[in-house]
This record gives sequence, C-alpha cells and structure tokens, in this order.
Amino acid sequence: MMTESSAADVGPSAEDSLRVLILTPTGRDAALAEGLLNHSGLSCYVCSNQEELRQEIAKGAGCVLMAEEALPSDRAVTWDDLIGLEPAWSQLPVVLLLARGHAQKDLALLRKLEKRPSIGFIERPAQKRSLISALKNAIDARRLQYGIRDALEALQTANRRKDEFLAVLAHELRNPLAVISAAVHIKKRRSADRDDDMLSAIERQTQQLTRIVDDLLEVSRISRGKLELHKERVDLVALVREVFEKGADKLQAGKHRKQFYAPSTELFIEGDPIRLGQVFSNLLNNAAKYTADVGAIDVTVTQDGRFAVVIVKDTGVGIPPEMITRIFDIFTQVDRNLGRAQGGIGVGLSLTRSLVTLHGGAIEARSGGADKGSEFIVRLPLSEAPEASNVEPAQDTNERRAAQTKVLVVDDDHLVGKLTGELIASFGMEVQVVPGGAEALEVIPKFQPCIVFVDLGMPGMDGYETVRRIRQLPGGDSLFIAALSGWGQAEDFERSAQAGFDRHFVKPIKISELENLFASELPT
Repeated sequence: MMTESSAADVGPSAEDSLRVLILTPTGRDAALAEGLLNHSGLSCYVCSNQEELRQEIAKGAGCVLMAEEALPSDRAVTWDDLIGLEPAWSQLPVVLLLARGHAQKDLALLRKLEKRPSIGFIERPAQKRSLISALKNAIDARRLQYGIRDALEALQTANRRKDEFLAVLAHELRNPLAVISAAVHIKKRRSADRDDDMLSAIERQTQQLTRIVDDLLEVSRISRGKLELHKERVDLVALVREVFEKGADKLQAGKHRKQFYAPSTELFIEGDPIRLGQVFSNLLNNAAKYTADVGAIDVTVTQDGRFAVVIVKDTGVGIPPEMITRIFDIFTQVDRNLGRAQGGIGVGLSLTRSLVTLHGGAIEARSGGADKGSEFIVRLPLSEAPEASNVEPAQDTNERRAAQTKVLVVDDDHLVGKLTGELIASFGMEVQVVPGGAEALEVIPKFQPCIVFVDLGMPGMDGYETVRRIRQLPGGDSLFIAALSGWGQAEDFERSAQAGFDRHFVKPIKISELENLFASELPT
C-alpha cells in the first residue's frame, strides 16, 4: 500500500483528462477531499451539482469521487442521466463513498449500482491511503481507456486515408483506362478485321484493370457500410442464365465445357440485379480463371425449401484444405504455384461474400483439395412470384434515332476529350469537343446539342459550376447533361445529382451504357 509521503512523487500529471471530479453534498466534505487529493499529487475539481459534474466530465476526467448523499433520490435515474452519455470506448471510473452500515440499510440500491462497470465502493470513515490508492487505480484504468480511444481514432484515420487514397488512385487510373478503352473501340470499328486478336487482348486487359479498380472501391464501401442495395423482384434463373451466357468475360473467352442446369419454373428473390450480376460474374470468372480450357464448368440453379440455391462447380486447380476457411478473406488467393494463377489481387471472392450477405444469403466453398476442382454454393431467400399485370411491351431499344443527335463533350484533358468524342461519333452522333466550362457556355447556343458530357475535375470552372451555368442558359433546363468522371464514390454521385446532372457515368464509360443512352428516344 502506498504511503502518503511517497504519493506526490509518483502521482499522475495535473491535466484535465486525468483529474478527479468531486461531488459531495456539503462544501466542508468537498474541501477536505480536495485538500487530501492535492496533498497526494492528484489534480481535482469540485463540482457544485450534477449539472456541473456532467459539464466537467465532457471536458475530461480521470475518475469521479462521489458521496452517496449526492446520488439522486429518484431510483429511476440512470447513470447516463448522472454523468452523461459516454462513447463506446469509455467507462468513466467512479469511486462512491458510502455511509457506515449502508449495505445493511439499502442493499437493493447497492446491487443496482454494482451493475455498472468501473465502480468502486469505500465505506466511511475511509482510510486516507485506501482512498488515494482506489483513486489512483481508477485513474490508471482511465489511462487504458484513453489508450483504446487513441487506437480507435488512429484506426479511423488510417481507414479514412486509405479510402481517400483508393478514391484518388481510382480517379487517376480511370482517365488512362478511358483513353485505352475508347481507342480500342474506335480501332475495332474502323478495322476490317473485327476479330483482331491484339485489339481483343488489349480490350480484355483494360476491362480487367477496370474491374480491379471497381472491386477495390466496392470492398471499401461495404466495409464502411456505404453500399446501398436497390432491391427489386428478380427472377434468379433468368439472371444467372444471362450472366452465364453473356456476363462473364473470362468464361465466354475460354474453351471450357460449359453446362447450365435450371428448373423450368422461375425462382424469384428480392435483390439488386446489378450486385447479384457481380456475384455470379465473379464466381464464373473465378472458375474460368482456375480451370484449364479442357476442363468443365457447371452451373446449377435449384430450390431448397425457402431458398434459391446456385452452384458453380469446376474441374480446376481446387482449393487446398488449409485455404478453405480463408478463401473469402480479402487479398487471399489460392497458391500461385498450383499453376493456373492469372493475376488479380484477391478481392473478388471477398466482395462476393459481402454482397451475398447483404442480400440475406450465405456462400460456401467446397473442394476435394488441390487439382480436384471446387464448388461454390450460394443460398438466397426466395420471395413469392409476382402477380400477373398488364404491362405494355417495351419499345425496341435497338431502334436508333432517325435524326443525327448533337453531342457536346467538355473535358480539359485533350486526349481524353478527343477520343471520347471520336468514340461517341462512331455511334453516328455529331460531336463537338471543348476544353472547359467557359468554352461550353460559348458553344452551346450556337451548336445546340441535345446531350452534354462534362468532366468534373476541370481547373478554373469545374464540372459542377459548369452544369449550374448551363442550366441558366435559354433552353438549358431541357438539355440532357451527364457527368463523365473518374470520381465514382457514392458521395460523388450525390454531389453531381445535387449540382444538376441528369446522370453520372464513371470513366471508362461502358459501350453498353452509350448504346442504351443513344438508343432511347429521350435519355433519362
């Protein structure tokens, strides 16, 4: 036990975050406690009432020393009422001075108080050494809590910086990817040999790079709880069949033996068709990636009770037993020495599991081991089949507009703007390209475009200011104005919509997005 004479030598520093807050019903008791603590080297502050106590706790405290008489008489009052709401890391230590024999007088109240963590009881008259020792132990516990707080803040800062880095990295990568993608598409349209192997290889690798960038950002969004699902009633059989036939580029590019099995009936679920497409595209591309061309890939869609089940089975390199439990962890890949590694950074399966979980489902991986193939099983809760409704048949989106549409491209990057313009012109559009917002405002009244693509990160007048000024021009409200940018976070979409954009496309813009846009009677 520490002596009073040595207490001052080892006491904590006098700072607000470690001070002792005193709350007693009489000024004399408070003065005595303050004198004792100061003599022992403990910083303290006397609070006159509960309201002041809460205010001082908010400024910082190492612990609270309270007399039982200062407790509220209303038994319904909670600790939150007494000391205020605390953050998740905090359990402010409280030392409660009890009157002699209190335990016999009000055992029920004691039991209620004991349920709170970090509370200690000392019966009066208290020994000075015992009291000082209890307060110092409480302050040491508070130091540990502050350490947890600092570690959490450091982790949050690191996560925020990681997300900012990924967003900037994605933006910087998307501009050159947009150039490559546009150049390949233009070259293929102009080339007599539409099946040029070299162009096709460049196109596939560009798509792979774009997918890696997108996957990194998706994982970041999910980890921060920022990813929102836009659910609707989806026929899972039709969705998986479409991905199997058209939506998995590695599967379509390979020469595997492929089979699709599904019941003739529909299986409806409530889900986001875009995100579910990602799930099964990832699984099928993964199967193709790790299965030799002579191998087989089978996809089965079936029903098990109240669940729809999708099984993707291959005869590829398989999964070693020690990897089964880690295969869905981010940045985890099957051993490259197994001979079928084809790049990637180990994000796809982690993203797949997260998306399945967000849909209320589960995913499982099975394998007999190395070189024995693998099987991924996705289970999603079923919904009831929709009632039949009288819906007018959709117009054929392949019917192009009879008249040539005028399109304006606004981008400060000369090469990006030039190739984006040529890409759009390859769809039969009349295109003009300008390098900034001021030039766009000057050209629009003369050129009178129907559609305007605007880059966001332009120097001087950025894309947000540009769209606001375009909307103020005569007829500006009727223009279809789309953001075309390397910035693709959820907050970027929200900001562009608030600024007045009709759509937000992320570079490199997909050919299918342009086809759908130009095929519609009025872009929406």
